[in-house]
Amino acid sequence: MQIEDSFLPILIIRNGQVKSCNKVFSTLTGQTSTEVVDMEFNDLLHLDDNENSINTSQLFDNTRASEAGVFATGELVDCNFYHLKIELHCKKLDHNEFKICFKVLENKAIDPISGLPNGWAMTARATHLFNTVNSATAKMRLLVLSVDNFSTINFRYGFDAGDNYLAVLGGKLKSAVENDGLVVRFSNARYGILLENRQHLALADFNAYITMFCQALCDLSRSPLILSNGITVNKSFSIGISGEHSAYESFFAMEIAAETAMRESERHSNSYYSFAKPELKPKLMTDKLIIDEFPNAIEQSLIKIHYQPQYDLSNNKLVGFEALSRWIHKDLGYIAPDVFIRIAEEIGLHFELDLWVFTQVCNQIVKWQAESVYPPRIAINISFKTLEMNNFVSRLADIIEYSGCPKHLLEIEVTETASISNMITLIDNVRAVKALGIYIAIDDFGTGYSSLSLVRTLRSSLDTLKIDRSLVADICYSKLDREFARKVIGLGEVLEVKVLAEGVETLAQRDLLQQLGCDYAQGYYFDKALSKQDAEILIIKQTCEQSHY
Repeated sequence: MQIEDSFLPILIIRNGQVKSCNKVFSTLTGQTSTEVVDMEFNDLLHLDDNENSINTSQLFDNTRASEAGVFATGELVDCNFYHLKIELHCKKLDHNEFKICFKVLENKAIDPISGLPNGWAMTARATHLFNTVNSATAKMRLLVLSVDNFSTINFRYGFDAGDNYLAVLGGKLKSAVENDGLVVRFSNARYGILLENRQHLALADFNAYITMFCQALCDLSRSPLILSNGITVNKSFSIGISGEHSAYESFFAMEIAAETAMRESERHSNSYYSFAKPELKPKLMTDKLIIDEFPNAIEQSLIKIHYQPQYDLSNNKLVGFEALSRWIHKDLGYIAPDVFIRIAEEIGLHFELDLWVFTQVCNQIVKWQAESVYPPRIAINISFKTLEMNNFVSRLADIIEYSGCPKHLLEIEVTETASISNMITLIDNVRAVKALGIYIAIDDFGTGYSSLSLVRTLRSSLDTLKIDRSLVADICYSKLDREFARKVIGLGEVLEVKVLAEGVETLAQRDLLQQLGCDYAQGYYFDKALSKQDAEILIIKQTCEQSHY
């Protein structure tokens, strides 16, 4: 049961004891799975006064139970409980039934579009070889092949043509490999080719064979593929080749190496192949460790939120904070945000990370206000990939409703981390967030893929433009950077939005930015990113100083 795929909060209970919960439940109640696992279900509930006589076991007598509440950070959340009894039934299979079941499992390892095995089959085969081959006599290499700009086939000829291309190419690759390995389709237009040294060639000869094989693939890309409807298509390939399997601790590490080499090839025009570099191995192992522990880091709140102050240059008053993620790993030490944010995007956890940070900030604002500490507006970075998600705005609204956080104290910083694939959804989501009453800022303005066009489209929704730190670093010495900053500030005046400079580290930078008309600034000249305790002290200090005026 894929309980994490559900948009509803789910508990798995056995004999009255909680055994598991999904992340939606944790978001709703403020309690992690670690906290609720092995708790008695009774301890989670607070039944209505008129239902005090109901036994917990009676909740499971009906499909839907009466309203109850789950404790969430000391507050009650109204819930309706739905009971689904899970049973496992087994029976003895006869030979024919066994063959049918085996066929079903076999089909799960086949990609329906190309007819090739899928990534699951590759992992099973490679893992078996990894654990059994003698590295002194047998060798294998993994190739990852990506079709460059494959989406243009779908856009120009239709999705059926795209699927047909994948099938035709898969057949060509299978013919090229013959009996020397396994060809699979990983996803979209990415193929994996596991080449085995079945002829027991010497290492130098096997490497020469790999090079010749990659050259043959590049030659294949230059020959038009004829589709079933008669259309001919030419597409270049980007190919990454892992090192010898004995250089890696697992097939997973080998796969990362090939993927990394493939991304290197994507930087070149036309078909290109790259070998994984030995110096990448420590980085790959570090990435693997981060990938393995990333979900737990979110669930167990191992990633901490710090708050970098933002100041009004006209009067040096605190006007806001930027929420920044910090992860101190027990083995790796400090992990830079750009590292684990990149990995979050690569493994598909960017959405969860962004919403988790947003939730932490909302909860912190509410907590401060309950303690009579009144923070200014706090900005949260949201990646373009998250903004492209269809359910982003509804999830944001749910978090705000559950936490009770005032919307006017929140700002979303739109951060470009990759090219935009769904501009329409992104723009609609930004406008919907603005309609909720949340402020909108464009982060790292001038360094992204399409900041200027995005600003033109969203000009009525924007509140702040942020000048990237790379343009501030040499602003006192570089005429070009100074003029660029002047243009951004001028654009802010035209759009009637505030302009904030990041990375201000010296008095000279601060004074020059003020002379140019910049409104706000943040950076080490003012303050580093503060823990929530130090941020609270700063808020109280600023409040006291302002009360004296």
